[in-house]
Amino acid sequence: MYSMKKTAAKMMILLGILVVVLVATTMVEIAVDQLTYQKRDLRHLFKHSLGNVGTMLVFLSVAGYMIKKRYRQFPGKAKDWLDIHEFLAVVGVFMVGIHTGAHLSAFVPTMTLAITIACLVSGFVGRGIYNQARKELAEKKGELLKKGMPPEQVEEELAMAASAAKTLAKWRDTHRPLSLALVLALALHIISVLFFGG
Repeated sequence: MYSMKKTAAKMMILLGILVVVLVATTMVEIAVDQLTYQKRDLRHLFKHSLGNVGTMLVFLSVAGYMIKKRYRQFPGKAKDWLDIHEFLAVVGVFMVGIHTGAHLSAFVPTMTLAITIACLVSGFVGRGIYNQARKELAEKKGELLKKGMPPEQVEEELAMAASAAKTLAKWRDTHRPLSLALVLALALHIISVLFFGG
């Protein structure tokens, strides 16, 4: 029962984030239209807003997880932040895919989508490595419990230890450059859209 309440609370938080980001990005989209004197129909505005929301969700997911990894006193558990990171990233990429649609004629948007998908696939690979590291650390769990550490603290220690595993560190050497390439491609995409009025 407790885990059901916890899951429902997480989903409400995620839904709240989604609504706030959707409203904020739609307002930004309308403001950009006003500043650039563009008259776009609702369909066009919706497609652009989906791209904005998807991008914001991906960046929020990355920011929350990175902050928790660097500052352990940040609220929440590392595992929860990893779950949020994965969920928001998948939803964000799905929205970006709808934003792109079947029109892959322009180079910059196509490149940005390809890098986004590569990052997502890389993330799934990383999750597999992370899960394997947690299995290997299961023995450590027994030792920590025998020492009298509270179960919740044990889970947090395992999440942090799994995150620091050697194989995961090697995987990050691929995932981080992909993420940086995504940021650069996205910046180029946004600049080109603003410049050419897309």
